[in-house]
Formats: sequence, structure tokens, C-alpha cells
Amino acid sequence: MKVSPLKSIILLSLLTLFINGPVQAENITLNVPHSNLKADAEYVAGDADKSAVLILHGFLTTNRFHTVISMARALQDEGYTTLAPTLTLNISKRQKAIKCNAIHTHSLEDDIIEIKAWIKWLHNKGYQKVTLLGHSSGSQELLATLLTDTEDLNINGAIFTSLFYLNGEELGISKQDIESATQAVSKGLTRPSKYSFLFCKNNYYSTPNSFLSYLKLDRQYVTEALDKLTIPSYTIMGSADQRYQSVGQNWLEVLEKSKTHLIMVEGANHFFSSEHEFDLQDHIIDIVNTL
Repeated sequence: MKVSPLKSIILLSLLTLFINGPVQAENITLNVPHSNLKADAEYVAGDADKSAVLILHGFLTTNRFHTVISMARALQDEGYTTLAPTLTLNISKRQKAIKCNAIHTHSLEDDIIEIKAWIKWLHNKGYQKVTLLGHSSGSQELLATLLTDTEDLNINGAIFTSLFYLNGEELGISKQDIESATQAVSKGLTRPSKYSFLFCKNNYYSTPNSFLSYLKLDRQYVTEALDKLTIPSYTIMGSADQRYQSVGQNWLEVLEKSKTHLIMVEGANHFFSSEHEFDLQDHIIDIVNTL
């Protein structure tokens, strides 16, 4: 059976698209400074004249979380370079989300070291402009990284999505847990205990130092940090995020009064699911195009 020249061209084009794909993702492994850990990230090179975007996942998840993937693909489609690391959380080359009742020995300070190392990696690749993009607690960690910086990270802007805070009685953090962990640290004890932390209710099995390290990211810290930033920042929130039931709708008023540029997505939940995924993508592209 003969195949016409036109059909041959079409088949060849489809085969080429199938083999090459729209983007070429590369898995990058990084030696974490001051440790024996190795960290992984997904890297997709874009146009050389556009900024690179570092995308950070939320609490205990990975770079394969659906919101992270959605944001990355939208940026890649527009020709932007993306780097989506998975924080090791003290597990070398971590690939899976960690359960609440796993042993948690990682700290906020450890996470910041990794974030800075990935930013440096992008600069070493030749990217002069780097934009930070976080989802959920990834936003708070990027914010903390920018504030604890002792060197010029050369960041041109930051985008925070579903930005809240990690410490407060309204979030289920108990004074008893804090006091217990503080006493343990003062005595030099490192044995893990069960705490309540975010969605881990009485089953966050953590060393006291690990647990306490993240509690600095409270309401006051986040709001003051936003005002201290010397780079443009944008905060994208969903109007139907269930976390308002804990923190209150006035959290949006606090954000609006801060120096960040607040953008609301009507009807969107914490993860910008369903049709709101595209609203989130559009806002992110609009922002990075202006940076």
C-alpha cells in the first residue's frame, strides 16, 4: 500500500513532535551545601532572553504536585525557563510526598540553604534574571529566603500563591506543644514527639528543633516581611480558599494593605483547581511579562 507524499510529511511531523515533545525536561541533581544530601529538580530551558522562574512546592509535597506542574507548563509554553526543585527535607533525592507520621528532622534553615543553592545554580547557568514563584507554604519559605539573605541573590521579582502563615492558635498550633518543644531544645533533647502542625493534627512526628524552626513564619512575620522586600512582589489568592475559615477573611485586608500587589481569583480554592487553573496561569504570565 502506497502512502502519499502529503501523508508522509504529516506522519513524519507527528512522529517528530511525539519524540521531541513540546519541551525537553531535564532532571538536575545538586549537592546540598554543608551536608551529604543530594537534591533533585526538574529543569526546562526556555528562551535565553527571558527570565528563569524557580517554582517551589508546598508543605511536604514535591515538584510533581499538580498546582506546581500547571504553573510550570504555562510558563514553559510562553518560552520561560523553569526550575522546580523538590526540597529534600533531609531525604536525599526525595521523590515522594512525606506523611505526617514520618520522622521529621528537617528545618526551615535547611530548606533556605537548598533554595539559595538552586538560585545560585540558575545564575551559574547564565540566567541574569530569576523570578521566584511559590505555592502555599512554598511562598512563605521563599519570602523567608529573601529576608534572611546575606548575599545578593539577584532576584527580579517574587510571586506568592495561596500565601498564609504557619503559626497561630487559629491554625491549631497549641501553646503546650510550643512549650514542650522549647523545653526539650533547652535540655538538648532531640527525640521526636507528636505535634499538631497545619493539616497534621496531633500526628506530626518531629524533632523539637524541626517543629519550632517553622513557627517563626507567623502572621506578623509574613506581613512585615512583605513590607521589607526591595523587589516587586505579587500575591495571588483564591476567594474560596477554605483556610479563610481558620485565619479569617480579614487576612485579605492585611495583604491588601501591605506592599505586595494582591490579585484575587474569584471562586478558586487553595490549589486553583478546575477552570481556575487557567486564571492562575494567565495572572502568572501577565506578571512575569512585566518583570
